[in-house]
Amino acid sequence: MRFKIQAFLTKMTCHMTSHKGSIRKSRIYVFAVSVLLQFTSSLVSGQTDEAVPWSFRSMERRGSGSVDAFIEAQLTKQNLKPNAKADPYTLIRRATFDLTGLPPLPNEVLSFVNDPLPDAYDRLIDRLLASPRYGERWGRYWLDLARYADTNGADENMVYPNAWRYRDYVIRSFNQDKPYDQFILEQLAGDLLPDASDYQQDADHIIATGFLVMGPKMLAEQDKEKLLMDVVDEQIDVVSRTFMGMSVACARCHDHKFDPIKQADYYALAGVFRSTATMANTDHVSRWVERVLPHPENSGRRARFDTKKEALESAILALKSAAVSEQKKKDLKQLQTELKALGETGAGLPQAMAVQDGEIQDLPVHFRGNHLTPSKERVRRDTFGVLDPVVPMPQMEKHRSGRLVLAEWLCHPEHPLTARVMVNRIWKGHFGSGLVSTPSTFGRRGALPTHSQLLDWLARTFIDEGWSIKAMHRLIMKSTAYQRDSLSHSHQSDLDPENRYLWRQNRRRLEVEPMRDALLQAGGMLDLRNGDALTEAIKGNKSYYSGKDEVFKSPVRSVYLPVLRSRVFDMFAIFDFPDASAHLEKRSETVMPQQALFYMNNELIDQVARSMVQTTEGESSTSLNEKLKHWYLTLFARYPSVEERELALDYVQKNGHSMRNGLEQDRLRRWIRILLASNEFTYLD
Repeated sequence: MRFKIQAFLTKMTCHMTSHKGSIRKSRIYVFAVSVLLQFTSSLVSGQTDEAVPWSFRSMERRGSGSVDAFIEAQLTKQNLKPNAKADPYTLIRRATFDLTGLPPLPNEVLSFVNDPLPDAYDRLIDRLLASPRYGERWGRYWLDLARYADTNGADENMVYPNAWRYRDYVIRSFNQDKPYDQFILEQLAGDLLPDASDYQQDADHIIATGFLVMGPKMLAEQDKEKLLMDVVDEQIDVVSRTFMGMSVACARCHDHKFDPIKQADYYALAGVFRSTATMANTDHVSRWVERVLPHPENSGRRARFDTKKEALESAILALKSAAVSEQKKKDLKQLQTELKALGETGAGLPQAMAVQDGEIQDLPVHFRGNHLTPSKERVRRDTFGVLDPVVPMPQMEKHRSGRLVLAEWLCHPEHPLTARVMVNRIWKGHFGSGLVSTPSTFGRRGALPTHSQLLDWLARTFIDEGWSIKAMHRLIMKSTAYQRDSLSHSHQSDLDPENRYLWRQNRRRLEVEPMRDALLQAGGMLDLRNGDALTEAIKGNKSYYSGKDEVFKSPVRSVYLPVLRSRVFDMFAIFDFPDASAHLEKRSETVMPQQALFYMNNELIDQVARSMVQTTEGESSTSLNEKLKHWYLTLFARYPSVEERELALDYVQKNGHSMRNGLEQDRLRRWIRILLASNEFTYLD
């Protein structure tokens, strides 16, 4: 009913805007249309026009509880009967893919299924969380949020030669179970944190700020102030959506139309990032900041490099601002040549994309977002005033950008958004949909939580457990709700067709990375070594993307393959790999003919099938029945049913008598290709 009303009002509004003769285009008319559009938007999300959205209010405080207690209460209220627990074969496949992005090996399946001890499942979860594969799986989730890419895209698709350091930092952080509040501090202000006890931690603090540099930039933009403000706008967007689940970019031009974010709030936050140096220069084609990393073997070289670089940059700035004479022009050119040569010398030192504090400044509000029409008054650097009653913003430091203060404000245990947003993302990783179905839109345009009390309890528990992401995995995955089977029943589906109340587990299609990795593992081709800097293979003339795609044939895990803006690897494009130009809250899932054609015709599928047959070919004592068991365990983490065995035997031995070896091997390969093309291989029950 709500959506019918919304459709009617939208149609009426559109009629009003198109019927030029009947309604005078006055301020009253414009206001009326605006009210109608805002009202229809609130109908979509189910949120009413309250002064403060639910997500801006303090989290509820509750004592002891459990995931299942909150879910059972809703199921009872909705008259829904939950599904039974999934079988052990389904559970190990689900848990292993969820935490590592890989299928379990046959021996791991049998070991778990045959383990008689009651804590077998708990030990499985602990083992998977301790695996280095865990960081590769969950780090990839984070890279979607951080719009990670190895090229700039936009107008100048130059290669980011050191972006991989940020990728590896993210993977390390998840494997180390770095507290989420520390993870935030490092990415927003790692360079401003006190020196750590070892060089690797100091290096990570610098590398982490690459989060702010990763976005695409119009490097050839000749209005350099516009370029810098566009970079600031992109940083505000990714920070607000990633950590707070809020999109505030429209406040660059006007007060937010739906949420209580003023335009002045936007420019208060913009001052923080405008006081941060992201671009190293603003030449004809601008360049981003690359910082030399601390290392015990080159600390002396690095200090000398930094000192000389700062002196040259200061001298160049002084000459640029001075009156121009022929001698000064020569001096400037000479200094620029020296700086370029110094940069080539520093290329031998490990560097990372990073930021640093720049010229500290408060910004005026820009009328309609145009930097050429600033207001007279400057806005003090700050953040959203609407949250002050819940978690007041500390005073900004006069001689620093304010990034560290901003990060500490986000990590305040009473912040109403930070913990809620992150636990919702973790929940989504295990159920396919969050308790809030719009993970990066927690304002009025987003969906209401299906289990608001559970969300707040999880957020409070997350903070109380030291912001441990692995502790959240354990809490969620050990629940009965997570372990239910995914079978659909007509009566339950009629009452809750979208499974909003979690009476069953959701069936989910694998993303393209675990799909590709599972194929490589099945064929015995997967290289589990770190991919490091594969970007060298795509770098062409003057550091632009070369157009060469050979690197994508590398057997490393998919997370280590280069991510190219403006050019997505063919297999990735077919299976909905996102455009890495902006923060992505959740991936789309399309069904199209090219996906079936991939499994029918792609060279990789044939290689996997051949390899699986050859693995058992030398074992002459192994019967076809035993081979089938091994292949089904490898691909589906279960044994074949009696019917499946009969179908396979009939297909392979179609004429009812022993066949020539070559023909039999060909039919075995074809049968494996049929299995690979099945939904069971690409979906998670």
